[in-house]
Amino acid sequence: MISFLIELQSISKRFGGTRALDGVSFGIERGAIHAVMGENGAGKSTLMRILSGVLTMDEGRMVIDGVEKCFQTPLDAQREGISTVYQEPYLVPYMSVAENVFLGHEKVKRFGFVDFDSLHSKTKEILSALSLDISPTEVLVNLSPAEVQLVQIARAIAFSTNILLLDEPTASLTDHETTILFEHLKKLNTGGLTIIYVSHRLKEIFELCHTVTVLRDGRHVATKKVSETSEDELIGLMVGRELHKAEHAVLARRESGVRLEVQGLRVQNAPVPVKNVSFIVHEGEIVAFAGLVGSGRSEVAKALFGLRSIDAGEIVFNGSPIEVKTPADAIARGIAFVPEDRKEEGLIATQSVRQNISLTGLSRISRFGFVKGSAEEKLATKSTDQLAIKTASIDAGVSTLSGGNQQKVVLAKWLWLQPSFLILDEPTRGIDVGAKAEIHRLIVNLAASGVSILLISSELPEVLELAHRIYVMKDGEIVGEFTRENASQEAIMKLAAIGN
Repeated sequence: MISFLIELQSISKRFGGTRALDGVSFGIERGAIHAVMGENGAGKSTLMRILSGVLTMDEGRMVIDGVEKCFQTPLDAQREGISTVYQEPYLVPYMSVAENVFLGHEKVKRFGFVDFDSLHSKTKEILSALSLDISPTEVLVNLSPAEVQLVQIARAIAFSTNILLLDEPTASLTDHETTILFEHLKKLNTGGLTIIYVSHRLKEIFELCHTVTVLRDGRHVATKKVSETSEDELIGLMVGRELHKAEHAVLARRESGVRLEVQGLRVQNAPVPVKNVSFIVHEGEIVAFAGLVGSGRSEVAKALFGLRSIDAGEIVFNGSPIEVKTPADAIARGIAFVPEDRKEEGLIATQSVRQNISLTGLSRISRFGFVKGSAEEKLATKSTDQLAIKTASIDAGVSTLSGGNQQKVVLAKWLWLQPSFLILDEPTRGIDVGAKAEIHRLIVNLAASGVSILLISSELPEVLELAHRIYVMKDGEIVGEFTRENASQEAIMKLAAIGN
C-alpha cells in the first residue's frame, strides 16, 4: 500500500474572480522526489504557497503525516519541518549571506549578542557543500540573481527536516550549478527527506524525480511515475495543444554587414570585472554568450546598454564609433535590453500592463508633457494582441499576470520601439514550455527581419537551438567561440568551466 506523507483533497483557491486552484487532489509519497508541472498560471506556485503557509486555502483538506493541517503562517509550516525555496527570493538584500542563511536561527552568546564566528563558519560549510565560492560576509545586494537564488537554496537545505519545497530553483542557474544542486538533493532524499519540485524543465524532472503531477488551468490533470511517462506525454498534458520548436532551417542567416563591433571592452566597477572583451554581431544574427554564473556575461550586456561605466574599449555601431554612457544613449541608437530579473529590473509591479508597455517611449505618445490616453490604449492593445499576452485587460496590474505573460510584457515594451539591436538576458527564465516556444519563435522571426540579437542564456539547449554563433565567457573574458555547426554542450561546458 502506498504511504502518502502529504494528501491534498479538493484544494481550491480564488483571487477575486480568478479561480487559481479548482478542486486539486493528489498524494505525495513519503521519501519521494515529487515534481509538480504545468504552464504559467496552472496553479503550481499557489499550491506551493498553501503548503508553505503563505496562503490559506478557500476549500479542501491538507493531511500531513496522517494529521489534517491548515497553516495560517509560514511559521506554522516551518514547525512541521517544511522549508521552502520560492521562485522569487525572499531574503534581506542589505544583510550578509550568513545573516540571511541563519535569519531566525541565529546562535547567540552571552547577553544576547549574535555569535558571528559560528554563523560565518557554519555558513561556509553549507556553501562549500553546494560548491559555492561566495563569502559568508558578502552583502546580498552585491550578488547576481543566480547567486542570490543559491543562497536561498542553501538556507532552505540547512533547515529542512521533513519536507523541502522547491519552486523553480534552477531558473537562473547554469547546468553546472544545477548538477551540483541535484547531487546534494539526491543525498538529502536518500537520508529520508521528501522533496516537492516545481519546474518547467522536463530534462530535470526525468533526471531527478520519482513521480510527477501535472496541473492545467488550476485543475489536477494527472499524477504519474516518471519512469512510466515521456516528455511528449507531459507536454501534451500540460498545454493541451501541439508545440512547434524553432526550426534550424529558419535560422539560416544570409551574409550581412556588421551591426555591432566591440573591441577591448573593460568594465572595472562590476561584480565581475570585464577584461578586454571583443566580439561582433552581424545584422539579423543571433549571437549567444554562454558561461557559468559569475562569468561576466550580464556585465557586458549592461555596459552596452549604459548601465555599467566602460573604462576602456571601443563600440562601433552600424559602422560608426559610439559612446553609451546611459540607457537613454542606447535607446536613441536603437539598442534595447531585456534584463535577467524581470520583476526587479524589467517591470513596475504596481503599474498596469498598459503603463508598463508604454513606459519606454512616453515622449512618442505625449503632447505638451501629457500622455495621450487613446494613443497609449491603442499601443497596449496592439502589443498584447501581437505577442498573445493573456491578461484580463490592458489595465490589469502586471503583477497579476503569469511569469510567461510578464516576460512578454517586458519584450513588448521594447519591441514597439522597433530596435535594430536587442539584448536578451535569460529571456525564458522561469517560464513554461508553451510560453518558451512562443518567445523562441519571436526571437527567430525578429532575426529574420534583420534585428541583431545578443542572447545570454544559462540553458545550453536554448543556446544551441537559437544561436548562429556562440561566445563562451569565463572570469570576465571571452575564452572561445563556436559556430552552430561545431558547437556542443560538452565543448561549451569544458571551456566555461576550465577555460582555454
